[in-house]
Amino acid sequence: MGSEKEKKNQQLDIFEISNINNIAKIDNRVVTENFAKFSKGWGAFDLDWWTIAMSQPVGHDDQYIAIPTEKVKSIFLKNKHTHESLKDFVRRSNKSLSKFLDIKIDFEQEDKDKLAVITAHIFDASYIDTDYKTMLKINQTSRPVFNQFKSWTRFPVSTMASLHTAYSKRLFIYLKQWRTVGKVSFTLEEFRNNLDVPKSYKPGSIDQKIIMPALEDLAPYFYQLKLEKTYAKAKRGRKLSGYVFSFRPEPKEKKDVGLSKKIEDWFAIYSIVDNRYLSQEHKFRAVDRYRNVRLGSTKKYYSKHHPQTIFLDPTNKEDRKYTIATLNTLSITSLQTIAIAYEELLKKGKLKEWDFEDLYNIEKSLFCKQVNLMIETLNAKDPYKPSDKIHTIASRLISKIDVDKFEQQKIDMEIKIIIRKEFGSFVRVEDHRPPEVKAMSKDE
Repeated sequence: MGSEKEKKNQQLDIFEISNINNIAKIDNRVVTENFAKFSKGWGAFDLDWWTIAMSQPVGHDDQYIAIPTEKVKSIFLKNKHTHESLKDFVRRSNKSLSKFLDIKIDFEQEDKDKLAVITAHIFDASYIDTDYKTMLKINQTSRPVFNQFKSWTRFPVSTMASLHTAYSKRLFIYLKQWRTVGKVSFTLEEFRNNLDVPKSYKPGSIDQKIIMPALEDLAPYFYQLKLEKTYAKAKRGRKLSGYVFSFRPEPKEKKDVGLSKKIEDWFAIYSIVDNRYLSQEHKFRAVDRYRNVRLGSTKKYYSKHHPQTIFLDPTNKEDRKYTIATLNTLSITSLQTIAIAYEELLKKGKLKEWDFEDLYNIEKSLFCKQVNLMIETLNAKDPYKPSDKIHTIASRLISKIDVDKFEQQKIDMEIKIIIRKEFGSFVRVEDHRPPEVKAMSKDE
């Protein structure tokens, strides 16, 4: 008969997992009916650990979730400009894991006309050590919330960890729950309860300390994120009654991971820059939060150096431009997505001098990739044909040429001419284009 220590070691060796599942997939019953209740008083670190725990695969035989502690530490402290020893991280993590042992959930099970309501703890035990092992034992009764759910809330764990406040993280979960709808409404009472807002906070404090930082934090991940307040009649005027958050709905098939870091960063900044509901001041702060630099850094840099691009990262000045070599590594679909976004900014008059060169490189690379694929598959059973539903400068030019007879130099020049002519076309009535761009457009 082995000792308890030997038995424990055998259990801990059941899983030797070196990676973390980066996609959280959480039962909507937990999010809607239980999360606000059991997470009262949790901080940002607790919420991050809970997301990690709920995202990992469950062992079939022993009901354990195994997590590589080193990977968790790497995700949590990435770009945080802080150094924490492994022992301190383990001690701090244990406090969070201990809280999870108190989590109780209520969920229903239906079978035709019968209904059963179950209340149970999610976890029975936790373990973490400095040998890079973290384990949570699931209560057998609660196993369905890990692998038997009809609907779920899905989001990247790394994105959740990158957010700066517990309020931002909570709101992120609720917005992601409705990611394909693009609208989430809260009564004032629901908002206070779901985001764990201190009772002492009045509406002005909620705006300043919770909502505005959260909108800056979440702007990179929800396109055209917007807040509207709702009001009810009161004896004297009107009274705040709730909040409505809206954003462009995500397609159901959208992938949460898979894009290169460079492309992800570009779309994050694009989502901030193109947000119609953020002031310029808040856009600068949103960029600071996304890049995890001191608030005011981006505004200060732009005020001092006046860089001719809206996408420059002051912390990495060499990584500014899209070179042809870089673009050639991207798929046609990725290039089309970037080109469409760039062209929208072009027509809104938001691109600057260096951005024009980026757009030129993007369109040229997209043109060449598509034409080459058309030539390569010309005699195939299913030859490549550019979609007539995707409209880019490159696609317009492709529709006008004979793939066997065209001059690349003329195409390159045509791309530049179109870029110049279309700059600010959405706002041409006011025409805020730089004088030199106006002059070039008139000359063509």
